[in-house]
Amino acid sequence: MTKKSKRKRAPKKKLTRKQLSRLERERRIEKWLLWGVTALVIVVVVVLAYGFVAEKVVKSREPVAVVDGVPVTTGEFQARVRFVRMQIQLELQRLTAQQRSLDMSDPNAELYLQYIQGNIRDLETQLSPANALTIGEQVLDQLVTGELVRREAERRGIAVASDQVQQSVESYFGYERNPATSTPAPTATPPLTPTDATPAPTAVPMPTPTPMTEEAFRQLYSDVLKSWRELGVSEQQYRSWMEVSLLREKLREQMDAEVPTTAEQVKLRYINVDSEEWASDFAVRLDEGEDFETLAGELEEDEQVSGFDRELGWYPLSALEGIVGATLSELAFSLDVGEHSQAAADEGGTRYYVIEVLGHEVRELDDYVLQQVQDEAFQEWIEAQKQIALVEYPTVRAECQGDTPWYKAECRRSWRDRDPAVCRWALLWPCGSSWQSRVPMDP
Repeated sequence: MTKKSKRKRAPKKKLTRKQLSRLERERRIEKWLLWGVTALVIVVVVVLAYGFVAEKVVKSREPVAVVDGVPVTTGEFQARVRFVRMQIQLELQRLTAQQRSLDMSDPNAELYLQYIQGNIRDLETQLSPANALTIGEQVLDQLVTGELVRREAERRGIAVASDQVQQSVESYFGYERNPATSTPAPTATPPLTPTDATPAPTAVPMPTPTPMTEEAFRQLYSDVLKSWRELGVSEQQYRSWMEVSLLREKLREQMDAEVPTTAEQVKLRYINVDSEEWASDFAVRLDEGEDFETLAGELEEDEQVSGFDRELGWYPLSALEGIVGATLSELAFSLDVGEHSQAAADEGGTRYYVIEVLGHEVRELDDYVLQQVQDEAFQEWIEAQKQIALVEYPTVRAECQGDTPWYKAECRRSWRDRDPAVCRWALLWPCGSSWQSRVPMDP
């Protein structure tokens, strides 16, 4: 009987005290390294999270303006700037495409090319870093004005339904729910004559634009919203801007109806020259009975003087001020019909006028003048509301001011002088950051 041979296991070597000490030290080091890496990862995550929250949440909620307690936030300001820049870039792309597609064999192509190139230069200038402040200032003014419009519309009971906003959005994208269909009226067929039998060129019908379908609109709208989100512009912000635009239209309708359609007006003619001596001599010759038109005709022949003559229609005082200035307008209204002024300098003191009044009466405003007066009245209302509503532009943080309250004093001084540029821009951004940090340069 064979016995199985049993393998004898080698007895484990007992670790020496020195080896145990080294092993324990290595384990401690590994544990410290693990803790260190974990702590470092936690710190990095916390810093990144804090930066994200500070930049995307805290900073975006900071006000760039406050309209009677209602803040205009940095987030909305930046989104609107990006949106405006995007619109300018799209217009620039459209004009560039038109420029490339011009048929230079067309005799009018050169003139149209110059027109397009001029517009392209203007748009490129608007997008340049040097003009970023201009876009930012315009956008901030639009947002402040929008809040003023909301307040006044609410006070007057003017509201915009969500369906009206939706229809406005659809129209912006070229979609009409109920496109107008025009049915051509039947035309009587004249009796055939030998002349009618003569063949004539066949008229080529113009293509009829294909109306956008609802499905096409929804797809386009979805694609555009996606691109806007990449810019930081939300659908809610866009619809809010559209709502303000509709409120402004309705408010303008009410306020335009409140503007008087009759006013005291004058009708006049004048000469405008760069020589006080020539203007004075012109007035003297009028005193002697010479004809205004005949004397004005000498302007074209006299190479020693630069000037022109002009006859204006009926204008009220406020509208006339936009043409010849306040001083000359008041002078015109002080003259009797048929009376002329002596040589009078404009507000700049470089041009000289002689004015003759052809009519002076209270009458209905011409349509184009009424539109001008309504525009001026609305703009004056906006500027007045900016004062009444306590529009504020926050100053820099307290730690930036230190012991010297220069910023705050300068802000108050400029605002008191109705020139809030310093308040608005020099004091708008936190310490250590330039104003470009709040005006996005690239959409």
